[in-house]
Amino acid sequence: MEEFRVKFDFDHCFSVDRVGRSGCLAVLWKNFIQCQISRYSHHHIDVIFSENNNVSWHLSCYYGHPERTKRRESWHLIRNLANISPLPWCIWGDFNDMMHASEKKGKHSHPQSLLDGFHNVIEECSLSELNLSGGKFTWEKSRGSSNWVREKLDRGYATMSWCNKFLMYNLKILHASVSDHEPIMLELCKPDISLKVFRLCFEKIWLKEPKFVKDISTIWNTIPVSHLLPKLIEVSSFMARWRKVFLS
Repeated sequence: MEEFRVKFDFDHCFSVDRVGRSGCLAVLWKNFIQCQISRYSHHHIDVIFSENNNVSWHLSCYYGHPERTKRRESWHLIRNLANISPLPWCIWGDFNDMMHASEKKGKHSHPQSLLDGFHNVIEECSLSELNLSGGKFTWEKSRGSSNWVREKLDRGYATMSWCNKFLMYNLKILHASVSDHEPIMLELCKPDISLKVFRLCFEKIWLKEPKFVKDISTIWNTIPVSHLLPKLIEVSSFMARWRKVFLS
């Protein structure tokens, strides 16, 4: 990790060694970031961020037990992390858990008891799932064979206070050719958002286009209802693109 830190020009690095075949955890940051490592284990690293020397929010970098027999230990850890402080909180990483049966594609369905158990923990901790763009699945094995399996294991959740603090977050899937996991990246501000995006242009004639209505509905329904501003931004961005195509 030290070689990685130097290669990518980070000033600081904190890592937790892996156990057996499970992955290690690491957090890297630069000098202009005000943060401190508060707690850690082989399955999480807790970071407290400050703004203008005042404690601001709490991040948990998380790795769930890959073994199904140890899922309850992972859920217990999430509950403990949720009770650490009243700060706006975000937890993200490789959960090795799924919320819905549709988040897996393969021969064998995910056990309903595990789906229910994970879903209950997320509800107990009053967490909202962060909208993930760029794909549906983040892990796969046996690609191209009859045993091909795809699952959504990497994801993020946050409290309402965190979502209100970072209204224009962007969590998206990147792509890697050397891993069975797709990396995910969380941006706290969308760099491509400009004031022009907020100029909502709408033509009534567009409603006669079935594809327009279908695409708008898809965008609106895929972003959690608690994130009103991101919904409006995505819809207005789509309408701006549609207008260019319509006028061309």
